[in-house]
Amino acid sequence: MDMVKTREPLMIAGRGDDENYYVLPRGTTLYYDQSYPEGFSRYMVYFNHQGVIAGDEVPMKPEYGGTLIDPLWLTSVDADTLKEIFKRFPLSKKDVAEAIKANEITKDDLADIIRSMPD
Repeated sequence: MDMVKTREPLMIAGRGDDENYYVLPRGTTLYYDQSYPEGFSRYMVYFNHQGVIAGDEVPMKPEYGGTLIDPLWLTSVDADTLKEIFKRFPLSKKDVAEAIKANEITKDDLADIIRSMPD
């Protein structure tokens, strides 16, 4: 099975009316499953979990043909996507400060960013 290890985090779209996005961490191994003529490919990810998962059993229906594959959409994070997310989930001053500290951005880096912003 062909595999790819991600170099950057990928966004996982929520299902149905869940408008949230979730993050698949950088370094996750994706296992190629199949490509479709519509222009997308399907990958699988394996997780380990200890304990009981809170969830509901999926009943097997005849139309599933013995298996149900119900994928979510996975997308790369680009500047336009981030802008849309931040419109729905604005960051506070504290959030921005924590993000900057977590990414080891220096004061000089921050000054360069601020200088590059339009007035």
